[in-house]
Amino acid sequence: MVENQAILRFAGATKRFGDFVAVDHVDFEVHNKEIVSIIGENGAGKSTFCKMLTGVYSIDDGEMYFEGKRVHYRNTTESMKAGISMVYQERNLVGMLTGAQNIVLGHEPGKRFISERQAYERAVEIRDKLRLTIPLDVPVEELGAGEQQLIEIMRAFYNDPKVLILDEPTASLGEGEVEPFLDFVKNVRNTMDIAIIFISHKIEELFAVSDRIAVLTDGRNMLTDHVENLTQIQVITAMLRTGKSYGRVPVAEKDFSALPVILDVEKAFYDGREHELNFQVHKGEVVGFYGLVGSGRTECAEMLFGLRKAEKSYTFNGSTITRCNTRSMIERGMIMTPEKRANGMFKALSLVDNICNLFLKSGLSGRGAGVVKRAKSKEFADRILSDNDVKYNFPGQAISSLSGGNIQKIIIGRSIAIENITLLILDEPTNGIDVGAKFEIYQKVRQLTDTKEEQKRIGVLFISSEIDELLNVCDKIYVFSDGNIIQGFERSHFNKQDILSVAVRGKRIDG
Repeated sequence: MVENQAILRFAGATKRFGDFVAVDHVDFEVHNKEIVSIIGENGAGKSTFCKMLTGVYSIDDGEMYFEGKRVHYRNTTESMKAGISMVYQERNLVGMLTGAQNIVLGHEPGKRFISERQAYERAVEIRDKLRLTIPLDVPVEELGAGEQQLIEIMRAFYNDPKVLILDEPTASLGEGEVEPFLDFVKNVRNTMDIAIIFISHKIEELFAVSDRIAVLTDGRNMLTDHVENLTQIQVITAMLRTGKSYGRVPVAEKDFSALPVILDVEKAFYDGREHELNFQVHKGEVVGFYGLVGSGRTECAEMLFGLRKAEKSYTFNGSTITRCNTRSMIERGMIMTPEKRANGMFKALSLVDNICNLFLKSGLSGRGAGVVKRAKSKEFADRILSDNDVKYNFPGQAISSLSGGNIQKIIIGRSIAIENITLLILDEPTNGIDVGAKFEIYQKVRQLTDTKEEQKRIGVLFISSEIDELLNVCDKIYVFSDGNIIQGFERSHFNKQDILSVAVRGKRIDG
C-alpha cells in the first residue's frame, strides 16, 4: 500500500524563536495512501511543526522534500499550490454562507466572484469525489458539527491535495460523530491518491485510524513506528517530558479535610450541555487543573468567574451561586487572571494605570470620570511593584515595554491586592516566560496559601498545560477531558504517567 519513496519528508528540521528551540532536528515522512498520526503533550511542537510544513514558518536548519525534490515554501499559498492542504482545529467557515459558497470561498479563479451555479457544481464535484451526502445549499450554521467539519475538508480538497493535514479534527465532534468521521478518513486514504497527517490528543483515535504514529516531545521526535508494533503505554511514556528545568518549591503533604471549603462545585450546564465537575478548593490549598488542548479547563474557570453563561449552582464562601458576573464575583472575593496576558492589561497605559484601573471604586484610578488622587494611586502602585519584585524603569512607562514575566507579576500582584480576595484563579500564568520568572510565580502562589497569617491564606486554582509545574506547586490536581473532570489526584498520589494517561485516554485509572 505504501510507496517506497515518501511524498513528504523532513530531514533534521529545526525551528527556533530566539534561544527557544520549538522543533529540534525532527526526521519525519509520510507516504501516499498512508495515515501518519502525530501526538504530543501541550507545547510539544506539533503546531509549529505543521506551520513549517505549510510555509507559515521557515525552516532554520534541516531540509524538506516534497515528491523527492528539496523545497522551501515561503507561505501557505505556495504550499497549497504544490499540493499540501491543512484543516485547522479552529473552524474557518462563514455561518451565513452555504456549504457550496464556503467551499469555493477564497478559490475564485482570477476574478472576484463566480456564479452560484459554478460554485454549487464545483462543490458537488468535490462532494461526489469524497463520497459524501451532506447538503450544500443551506447555511453551514444550520449544519451539525460533524457536517461542518466535512465542509472544511471539502474546502481543503478544492485544489486536489496530495497531502492533507488534519489538526484535532474530532475536537468539536459529538460522541456519535467521531467513529463515522474516522471511517471517512480511512476511506479517503483507501480510495484516493493522498497522504494524511492526523494530529490528535486522543490516543484511542490514533490507534483506530493510523498506519504509523509519531510522538513529539519538547520539539523532538521521540518515537515513530507502525501502529501494530505499539501499545498505548509506549506512546504515553514517549510523551513524558524529560530534562525540563523547574525551580523546586517546598510543598508538604497536607490534610485539608478539616479546613474551610472555599469553593464546592458538582455540575454545571454551559456550552450546550451538562458538565460533570465534582471538585473542591479549601482555604490554603493550591488546586491544579490539567488537560490537553480543548479539554475544558478554561471554560470551567470562566463559568465560575461569570465570563461564560451557564445554568449552575455551586457554593463559594458559604453562599450558593446561581447567577453571577465578573463584578459580582470580584466583590465576593474571586479573581481570575486570563490565559492571554493581552486580555489582562491596557498596552498603551502606564504601570500605575494598569494597576489602579482594577480599583475604580476605591478612587485610585487616575483616568476617566472622578480623576483624583494621583499621588495616592502612585503610592499604591509603587507598593504593588515593590511587593511583587517587578523590574521596571519608572511607574509612568507603558506596561507593554516590560518583559512577559514582569507583566504577569503585575497582573497577579494587583489581583491579590483586592481587599477580600479568597480565591485566585490563574489561567496559564507562566505561559511564555522564562524559568526564573516561573519560579518566582510558584513561590508567590505558595506564599499566598502557606502564609502563617491564617486570615490572609487564600485558595488558588492553577490552570496549566505543564504537568511538571502542577506537580511542583499543587496540593491536588484534577484532570479534564471533553469538558468533564475525569479524576483527581492528591499530592501523595501524584504520578506523571498516570495523570497524562487519564488526560490522553479520557478515562479514570483505578486504584
